[in-house]
Amino acid sequence: MKVIVTGCNGLVGSALVRQCIASDKISHVFALTRKPLDEAVAKSPKATVILHDDFSTLPPALLHQLAGAEGCLWAIGGRATQFPDVETYRKVQVDYTVAAAKAFRETLAPQLPEGAQFRFVFCSGKFAEWDQAKPLHFMADTRRVKGQVEQGLCEVADADAAKRFVVYCARPSGILPADAGFAARAAGKLYSAIDVDHLAKALVRILLEGHKERIIENDTLLAL
Repeated sequence: MKVIVTGCNGLVGSALVRQCIASDKISHVFALTRKPLDEAVAKSPKATVILHDDFSTLPPALLHQLAGAEGCLWAIGGRATQFPDVETYRKVQVDYTVAAAKAFRETLAPQLPEGAQFRFVFCSGKFAEWDQAKPLHFMADTRRVKGQVEQGLCEVADADAAKRFVVYCARPSGILPADAGFAARAAGKLYSAIDVDHLAKALVRILLEGHKERIIENDTLLAL
């Protein structure tokens, strides 16, 4: 399988790239990124690093470079507090993600062999909330925007009459880096945190095999 990975310089995205390169079930990785990646990825025969600055649009020339991709692992985003304001966060999280999903549905999915589906796996977050009017007492902006992305992606998939484009939204709780210390891991047990490499393996498995649920909660990710 040939796959697209985004957010490649981030905690989750970089782990996804490593897992994809290591998997014998993935033949090639298109690392779609705003910034250059480390030498190990750039020189891997299984990876093509594609620099792209404006994720609000995916022009035909870029989609041509991605031809043959059968799925995408989307890890652009994070928490609202990591952005200068909610409007910027919503643009990056919602607009970029949904625009890419539409482009892949319209361009890449129809290129696949008959009966094959393009799988779009979005790294969302625990407690993502679709109801934009619901009062929330913690991480409100992050949860609402994540929910808005999930809803938008599901609408993109549902609009595909041919059912060639499918969406999975994974909702990890806190994510622990590989070098997390004892204190961080002890605290992480309080909210069922997941190791980033475990999360990456779970997301790659969902990409390769699909899943019975469209929304995949943290407990399920921990079990994969």
